[in-house]
Amino acid sequence: MYLIPQWFFGYDVLLELLFAFVTLLVAIYAFKVYKLSGENQPLLFGVSFIFISASYMAQSFLNFMIVSELNRDICNAMKLANIDTLNALGIYFHTFFFISGLLFLVYMTLKTKCAKTFSLMFILAYALLWFASNTFYTFYFLSSVLLTYILIHYLVAFVRKKQKRTLLVLVAFAFLLFGSIHFIFSINHSLFYALGHMLGLVAYILILINLIIVINK
Repeated sequence: MYLIPQWFFGYDVLLELLFAFVTLLVAIYAFKVYKLSGENQPLLFGVSFIFISASYMAQSFLNFMIVSELNRDICNAMKLANIDTLNALGIYFHTFFFISGLLFLVYMTLKTKCAKTFSLMFILAYALLWFASNTFYTFYFLSSVLLTYILIHYLVAFVRKKQKRTLLVLVAFAFLLFGSIHFIFSINHSLFYALGHMLGLVAYILILINLIIVINK
């Protein structure tokens, strides 16, 4: 919780809950596209955003518990230890679900049904996180790498077909990538923490708008 600016403290819980709701809507609309098209990509897209929604739901819930603990102004050592434990749980749950969501997105871009490729991606990603000396930096570094790969995929798709819908998704993942990079620097500059949240919100709304356009087309 030391990354959160004091003036932003508590608002992040509401934003994370909003992220969970918006990304859940993204998943629902992706599944609707899958039902209409029968293609595998919208299905994987929907599954990925179920994981991303779960990551924000878990983080919002645990951060709310942390805020409620702090509001009691109980400063003995045991209470501080409980807050640290909740903070750690929030980080680990968010990391697991969010990285899983990104891995599903990367797997979707590969356009393959190879189970070995899928399992190898997960093993390498979680091995990197498990053995990392600094989980915070490793998580956002790995997120940035995966988001860069996804961004390149949509950039190539846009260059080839130049569709407005593809551009929307391209801009959305660019915002997510910039947001992830901002979080890396938030350990020294707390304003980046809030800015990363704002970029993420805009990104998810753009993705949702794109799927709504697809459904109504």
